[in-house]
Amino acid sequence: MRKFLGLLLTLICLFSTQTAWSIDYSLHGYYRVFLDWSLDLDTQHASTFAQGNQTGNNRFTHILFAQHRMRLEPTLKINDNLSIHGTVDVLDNVLFGQNDINSISINDPIAGTLQLPGGNGAFGVTGAGAGDIITGGGGSINVRRLYVDILTPVGKFRIGRQPSHWGLGIISNDGNGMFDKFGDTFDRFLYVGKVDFNDTSSLALGLITDFAFNAQEDPQLTGLTQRIVGFESGTYQLAGFALYQRPHFEIGTFGGARLRKGTNARIANGAVDDNGASVAGALDGNTSTWFADVYAKFEKGPITAKVEYVHLGGKISTGICINAFQNVSGTNPVPDPLCLDGSNLLNVNMAALEVEGKHDFGGNWKLISGFAQGDSSPLSHNITQFGFRPDYDVGLLLFNIPMGTSPAVQVNGDTKLGNVPITGNRVNNAIYVGATYMHEFDVSRAIPQAQYLKVGAHVVTAWAPSRVINLDFGEITGATGAPTFINKSRWYGVEGDLIVEGKFFDHLTWNLTGGLFFPGGAYDIRNDAAASNQIFGIPVNAVIQDTAEMAYAVRSTLFLEF
Repeated sequence: MRKFLGLLLTLICLFSTQTAWSIDYSLHGYYRVFLDWSLDLDTQHASTFAQGNQTGNNRFTHILFAQHRMRLEPTLKINDNLSIHGTVDVLDNVLFGQNDINSISINDPIAGTLQLPGGNGAFGVTGAGAGDIITGGGGSINVRRLYVDILTPVGKFRIGRQPSHWGLGIISNDGNGMFDKFGDTFDRFLYVGKVDFNDTSSLALGLITDFAFNAQEDPQLTGLTQRIVGFESGTYQLAGFALYQRPHFEIGTFGGARLRKGTNARIANGAVDDNGASVAGALDGNTSTWFADVYAKFEKGPITAKVEYVHLGGKISTGICINAFQNVSGTNPVPDPLCLDGSNLLNVNMAALEVEGKHDFGGNWKLISGFAQGDSSPLSHNITQFGFRPDYDVGLLLFNIPMGTSPAVQVNGDTKLGNVPITGNRVNNAIYVGATYMHEFDVSRAIPQAQYLKVGAHVVTAWAPSRVINLDFGEITGATGAPTFINKSRWYGVEGDLIVEGKFFDHLTWNLTGGLFFPGGAYDIRNDAAASNQIFGIPVNAVIQDTAEMAYAVRSTLFLEF
């Protein structure tokens, strides 16, 4: 790749009619392959008991897939003041054997048209075209970031689509780690100034303007033939930060506001009616939220401690709806979508702590703890849950992979709600503690071209500040004596992981992690409420106790960094 870029730049210089100047370029990045196997992430086994028309709660067993991404991070340094940076992902988190595979049909004079089986490498199979993973093309090429750095005597300006990261990464995470799949990216104007003091300390100050969403158009490109909404319908974020640093200590604060004026109209196709058709969803209200974050880091000898706390406040328009019940005979208890309309109060607290030690004898340990406020009521107008960014992981399974199965809410024997994961892919509604120990061995003499080999284990457990299941149909339908679905248990369970990691040939890292998850009562399917059995006279099936079972996962990560 470097040779190709070098040749390309040389040709540009040779054939340019303008005055040539030297350009320094570099290309870094990685190629990564995940191989994932898991069993019983739904924490349920096959059973024969019947609840309504549903037999058991087992939704799946094995999941096996391989997935890859190649990240290219080219940099063009025009001079000491100007440089252009990019991030391009090729086959971005695309699974092996997928990516919109197209198979070619052949004509058989006897049987007619035959469709060849799909699969990479099969005869006649072609891959998808290149394009962005969101806008189409199957994600073969995803231009994720592109920005310019302008270094001036008064500070640095960074303009363009750029990564965003702060502190431990619980509120803003660039996703640049070896295991990260997501990453926060903003279309941003950023200014950073820095003052160096005589005692080796410094103070960095930054100002940020983000275009989180823009509903307007460029009239030169569109011709002004369509109605254009006002700029206030876009979402803009204004923020700033200050970071004071000493050789072994730093403390900073990051805060800002996000603003948007709602249309005060219902969101098109935001919910599903009782016929299964998409209909208008929640009322689009105003958003005026703010956040304040405090981060600190302290180092002493082999010990490093980091802590971060964030509060989110203001008002937010969520667009959340519970879809209407479909195909209910008689009076439908939920004939229309139940929506969280307009602006709602946002009040979220989150925090994380990491303490780690790296010792000369090869021992590396790490303690983690954190808190993410929860909200047990799905349609509460007081929004108290937000969750960490999905790239902040506390284990292989817990709050990293969606797990569990919620109780099936059944009307007339048909499942209308539930049977979805209890927890998602981020820390949310949780208080957790965990510990890791890894021992590093110098294997360079035993294995040529090897740098290190680490072997260790990780354990993490968590509790829910708010009930994970707390659904009151009397509250959301207005029906007297309607049932309530409650799980009083707050314990998520405990996860244990075994980890092996080695680095070879200076650039190749291989990590193998296997995890067992022992679910707590929060994953049990049960209803601890003294339930009624009807809503507006419609029979509601009682929830049958189904204790959660163990879940397993193994992940192999091949990471070639260049």
